[in-house]
Amino acid sequence: MLKKLLLMNAEKRIDWLRIRTLTSLILPLVLIIFIALPRIQFTPKFDVVLGIVLFVSLSLLSYMWAIRVYLMVEKLNFNESVLSVSKQLKLIEKYKLKITKYGFRLAPFMIIGIFLSAGIPFLSSKMIPFYILMVVSFLIGMYVRSKHGLVVQIRKLERDIEEISKLEQDS
Repeated sequence: MLKKLLLMNAEKRIDWLRIRTLTSLILPLVLIIFIALPRIQFTPKFDVVLGIVLFVSLSLLSYMWAIRVYLMVEKLNFNESVLSVSKQLKLIEKYKLKITKYGFRLAPFMIIGIFLSAGIPFLSSKMIPFYILMVVSFLIGMYVRSKHGLVVQIRKLERDIEEISKLEQDS
């Protein structure tokens, strides 16, 4: 009975993880289609072309990362051995941490691409307060994401799996 309860808790967390990863697949498409595309000025200026190339290439890269995380989460199967599930969770955690780190490093370049493609002057003195705000926001985001984000969820899930493993050994 306790084993079933612990397994249900772990499966609920996996379901929330699936929902989050699915949201990370859908939300960028909505943002690009309804917010970014209408503001892009399709002119053959160097700044606009550079901005579009930066934005599209980094968007595709981050989208491929999100697809890979989603596929990794979908492969999780609680019918396999506890060691196998734990190993898969470690791989997901490691990959998610890696892409989060790279994502925070690449996000300013994506934002620069958005500015350039929308015709907003990048090297303007009026933009300095925004740049400071952007850097502070990214630093705070990295801290919060690393301390309270997905990693904490995965560790809770691993604890549940360890409890199930102990119960399997006891029975």
